[in-house]
Amino acid sequence: MARWAKVVVVTLAVLIGLAGAGFGAAALYAGHVEGEVARDDILGRAAALPRITEAPEYVIVTGPSRAPSDALAGAGTNYLILGVDTRATWTQEQSRSDTIMLVHVDATHDHASVVSIPRDSHVYIPPVPGRWPGGKTKINSAYAWGGAPLMLQVVSHLTGLAIDHVVRVDFAAIRKITDIVGGVDVQVRKAVTDGRTGYRFHAGVNHLDGKRAEIYVRQRYGLAQGDFDRVKRQQQYLRALGDRILSMGVLANPMRLTSLLSEVAKALVVDAGLDLTATARRLSGLRPDDLHYTTIPSTGFVRTAAGTANRLDTAGCRELFLALRADTMDTYFRRHPGYQAVSGS
Repeated sequence: MARWAKVVVVTLAVLIGLAGAGFGAAALYAGHVEGEVARDDILGRAAALPRITEAPEYVIVTGPSRAPSDALAGAGTNYLILGVDTRATWTQEQSRSDTIMLVHVDATHDHASVVSIPRDSHVYIPPVPGRWPGGKTKINSAYAWGGAPLMLQVVSHLTGLAIDHVVRVDFAAIRKITDIVGGVDVQVRKAVTDGRTGYRFHAGVNHLDGKRAEIYVRQRYGLAQGDFDRVKRQQQYLRALGDRILSMGVLANPMRLTSLLSEVAKALVVDAGLDLTATARRLSGLRPDDLHYTTIPSTGFVRTAAGTANRLDTAGCRELFLALRADTMDTYFRRHPGYQAVSGS
């Protein structure tokens, strides 16, 4: 078995899971991970929610009789990855998903596209009894009001995609996972200080241990483009983590690999139908260079009762979502090569 094939359910779990960039869990250890990962019938609970009747704004629906739900189609497999920030004393409404990624694996399992959805994206969220009357607001509110099932429904309605699987990852795992692999290196273009912790990232290569990695992927204030720069940082960190796992021989060290997989398993909740072992086999041909990144297009900002939100670019979103449904992301990235850039702020 090829060396990369050994990471196939950890890099869904670790890279993509940490809310992106590869597919993970060694096929050799897939049975162990399968038994350790928590499961939740997220898809079933999402299907039980009242159907959204609001016309999709960013989905091109052919034919006047087509209902929004009928537009859900497409080749390939779609994973919704939610990086969740929870604390022991928090209620569901206090918990939030500040990292939202849609991962599309093409029908041939040769390439994967990681699409970040900024937490402040201005999207339609259906009514939630006693909490929300329905309308457009920041997308991360969906998790607070209805957990992963409502977030799945909102993302599906937004993109016109059927979501095949959901992976929820607790952000707290970043510290331990980063330390297990000995830290990661990221390139920062301009020195910046995190206002919350006072930690300063210098221009050039920064070596991040677990604590600094958590600060790096969470920082939003102090960055020139706020949440958009944070999304770039998350994508950059995940790629660096994947490179580190491969370059330092984690896969060849049974003790370190077991420690890494165990830590990942503790941080994950997956939908009840996700077969991690089968996923590992299907994705065993993927290499780091087969993963491409982008962020849903936006154009400026809009003032809302919840604060400033990101106004989505209607034409840009329609082009991206159509490419995802048609399984033509290779063509999309050729037209938009700059979207693949992953660099620090």
